[in-house]
Amino acid sequence: MKNFNFSKTLATLILFGGLFSIKAQVTGFAINGLTTPTSMPTSICGMTANISFSALTPSTSSTGTATIPYVITGNNFTGFQFVSQVNWGDGMVNTSNGGTGTSGTNISMAPPLTHTYTTPGTYSISTMVYNSSNQTYAMDSLLLTVGSCTANFYCLIQVDCDNNGTVDSQINTPVPVTLTNGTTTYTDTTQNNMFMINNIWAGNYTLSIDPSWLAANNYVIGGIIPSPTVTVGSGTTTTLITLHCASQTTMLCATGQIYCDANDNGVMDSGETPIANAPVSVNGTVTYSNPNGFFSMSYPGVINDTVNLSISSAWLAQNGYAILNNNGGNVFAIFGTPCNSGIPVTNVNIPLSCGGNVSTTLCYSGFVFCDANGNGVMNSSEAPLAGAPVLLYNTSAGNSSVTVYTDSTGYFSYCGQLSNSTYLIATISQAWLTYNGYNPTVGVLTLIGSPSGTTNVGYIAVNCGGTTTTCADLWTTVTPWIGYYQNTTAYVKINWGNYGPGAAGNYTMTMSFPAGVTVNTSSIANGGTVSGNTITWNLSSASSFFSNYDVITFNVPSGLTSGTAHYFTSTIAPTNGTDCSTANNAGSLLQLVGNSYDPNDKTVARPASTIQTIGEPVSSLDGATQETLTYTIRFQNTGTAPAQNIFILDTLDADLDWSTLTLVEATHNMQIVNLGNGVMRFEFPSIWLADSTTNEPESHGHLVYRIRENASATVGTEIENTAYIYFDWNAPIITNTTYNINVIAIDGLTENNALNVNVFPNPASESLTISCEGDFDYQLIDLSGRIISSGSATDSESISVSNAAAGIYQLNVQTNKGNSSLKVIKQ
Repeated sequence: MKNFNFSKTLATLILFGGLFSIKAQVTGFAINGLTTPTSMPTSICGMTANISFSALTPSTSSTGTATIPYVITGNNFTGFQFVSQVNWGDGMVNTSNGGTGTSGTNISMAPPLTHTYTTPGTYSISTMVYNSSNQTYAMDSLLLTVGSCTANFYCLIQVDCDNNGTVDSQINTPVPVTLTNGTTTYTDTTQNNMFMINNIWAGNYTLSIDPSWLAANNYVIGGIIPSPTVTVGSGTTTTLITLHCASQTTMLCATGQIYCDANDNGVMDSGETPIANAPVSVNGTVTYSNPNGFFSMSYPGVINDTVNLSISSAWLAQNGYAILNNNGGNVFAIFGTPCNSGIPVTNVNIPLSCGGNVSTTLCYSGFVFCDANGNGVMNSSEAPLAGAPVLLYNTSAGNSSVTVYTDSTGYFSYCGQLSNSTYLIATISQAWLTYNGYNPTVGVLTLIGSPSGTTNVGYIAVNCGGTTTTCADLWTTVTPWIGYYQNTTAYVKINWGNYGPGAAGNYTMTMSFPAGVTVNTSSIANGGTVSGNTITWNLSSASSFFSNYDVITFNVPSGLTSGTAHYFTSTIAPTNGTDCSTANNAGSLLQLVGNSYDPNDKTVARPASTIQTIGEPVSSLDGATQETLTYTIRFQNTGTAPAQNIFILDTLDADLDWSTLTLVEATHNMQIVNLGNGVMRFEFPSIWLADSTTNEPESHGHLVYRIRENASATVGTEIENTAYIYFDWNAPIITNTTYNINVIAIDGLTENNALNVNVFPNPASESLTISCEGDFDYQLIDLSGRIISSGSATDSESISVSNAAAGIYQLNVQTNKGNSSLKVIKQ
């Protein structure tokens, strides 16, 4: 905009030292104009604008979308000094001095001409330069829009209960958080310990947590980093809130040992047996004793207050145990003592009367093999089965069980407290045999335990159909390594191996990555080649059992919307010959742009959904099978010493067929204890996992298992899972909750179904409309399971999605006639 008000010009010049004569003698550099490049933007994403000057020609050093690069033009150019005044259009005026004797270079201004606006908007900026030596000047004004971008804001919440600088825990329940700038207010609740608001206007905001929630949960805000006043600019802004427990509450600890007190003297003597896996609870916090009978737990409470520590009465009855010499039965009154305070914590030893139910630690072992001649004996020419899950049952203890896996020689072993007699019953899951292509005719085998070693060995014969002597069982998975952000280097781990029994020979493996993402070829090992968005390896191995992995780095571009879905997939297959089982020949990893790094997490992969009729069970579809979900649980020892024992508690969703659980791979030796009611305990005994400060690459571990849906699962069935990771005797680390739902596939832009539910437009950019006869409830959910919008309506409802990130969403609609799930795309 080049039109000026001359009276305003004179008024401005007075500020520079008084009115002067326009007809004064002109000497030196005579200023006659201000110009800006035609390519200069009229809007900027941030809230800060800058002005720079050069003489005669533009300066190449004046760059950046937030800079207005003025060129001062004139005649008789010599070295000169000048004054500049800028009216920023919001009531703020800056005066600055500069000078130069060189054309085309950036002129240093004192002070620099920079200004930060408090609210987004369009402002008229007026700029004047004045050469006092010859009283020449020039003016210019333009319109600039600031804060014209949308940004992403993430807030993490942690708890330092006793204000000692050490994080005690995270909050996994929803926390109501508010972000406001006085004009616009965003209110939501945390999901998996994170408050996320995408596509908000840049600017200055105030961050707060609902005071009523803080009071009800006995928390106070200990600090907000960097401060409660948050400046949201372009890209992603992250803030950390630390909560302290109210003065009367802190984290308390209790320890103890559970054992069989054979002589009833209240002391664990030599030869008396410790009890593993005993469930102990305080104020709803549950932990389990380790193989040596020790337990250690932390819980919130009041120092020196009396609380009840209890051991499950149902567990005692199931195992035939009784607590000795305690008037409270299975309940012990303890005093609360703080953790890490230097004061010895409460120690509770629990002696049990075990009768004849517990003997010394017994060991059970055996081999699983392909019985080619059907004689039940493992001959020298018959192949072992590696990776076979052997189920060990104790029939006298309520059929409690543990699952162990065979090694490359088909050998398995277990030493523990499962048996209360001298034997266990061993078999192999019929579902696993069928799933892997073997004849499900395996019966049961009685294994005799040995207190002094694995001298009593049993043999489990499998009818392999005469094929597994030559075929290999190749497998592959893809797992995350660190967080996934735009304009950063991402690390993705590809895992592969062979379960045998045949040698792998020549085989081919591929890894595909998203469009726009580039691979760092220097990170690819084992001779992999890149073509387009696929890495291919042609490999060979003479081994019948092996496990490998490679961590590959990728460059994720900038300009992506947070929440954008990126898929990494892997495949593996023998070049010649047959694979014993193709069910584990593909891996899949979903990475959402903007995901923070959590070394202890849980992810789930699923195949493409099958189109289903509302209310029809999965098993009744023509040619359809139950959908299989593949779960990955990662863990890392971020402490300062090795972790001796690690176990993971995972409660399987009731809509999963628990009998189909199959381990795909694990980084360390592992056994699975079935605690009943879908609760699985993945044990890594004597893992001695290195700590990250000593050996970061070796501080990681993970396991991958697959499991099918129940055959009765219908469209709209929701499946959730959360894992609890225990490092030695520490409190559990609770992972995120995975979420899956059976959906109806899209065919075109509008979805129709038996309930006559329609959504349009699809894809949508600003809003979408739900059409349904009668009353209905709805939820719009993103890929992480976070509810974006919900409500109730009659006949139709319009939902705004303008602030939602681009990507795929799930729309759930519930009516009195049934439920419907539809896929919605935000573009």
